[in-house]
Amino acid sequence: MISEHPVYDISVKAPRQKEVVEIIRPFGPTIMKATLPDDLINDFNQECLDISNNKKEKVDWSHHLAGRVEEEYLITKDLLNKYGSWFNGVVCRYLIPDEKSYEENKEKFSVSIREGWYVRSYEGDFNPFHIHFGCHISTIGFLKLPSDIEEYWKEEDKDHSPYGGYTQFRYGFLSLNCPNNLRVKPKVGDIYIFPNWLDHQVYPFRSKYKKPDTRGERRTFSLNIVYKQ
Repeated sequence: MISEHPVYDISVKAPRQKEVVEIIRPFGPTIMKATLPDDLINDFNQECLDISNNKKEKVDWSHHLAGRVEEEYLITKDLLNKYGSWFNGVVCRYLIPDEKSYEENKEKFSVSIREGWYVRSYEGDFNPFHIHFGCHISTIGFLKLPSDIEEYWKEEDKDHSPYGGYTQFRYGFLSLNCPNNLRVKPKVGDIYIFPNWLDHQVYPFRSKYKKPDTRGERRTFSLNIVYKQ
């Protein structure tokens, strides 16, 4: 589970978000899907490796989190500041998806990142269903996938729907014409934004590349975000 005490707080303001985003409402809560900038993906991947290799300060965050994952490190404040405007833009659009309402209200609230962390997963790692505390909005962004994941999914799909390495959101009860979960296939560059109280989990996967071989790594990052009107 996520600590209720932030390590740092970053307030940012940004120009209007102009990239195409997708609003998903599979059940009650709203989920937004957007595309990460290439520079952000490169910078986050490089910093994650630098932290893991002790080239940058390493703050282990795994004891605050729910999953069976050994490598979970805080994202540095400097890097979050560098891309704070971009995150502010997509979160503002998530909060006010309507164009007219967005123009009328975009200056009436502020968005802050409480903390962010990297998750380096290998074969067998998983995150059970959980929520995040001490924030309003959470995210999951995909930075890297195992080089043989498509091969693995192809084998899985021969006799049943693939789940390995997928993220799943869950809300409410399953009933007639009323789904209660959304299964997300990871794709590098995708980011999902959702309420902090929305149940979500990550399934384990298999790979022929074993830790510490990065060819078998599923790498993501998450943010805890608050906002004020």
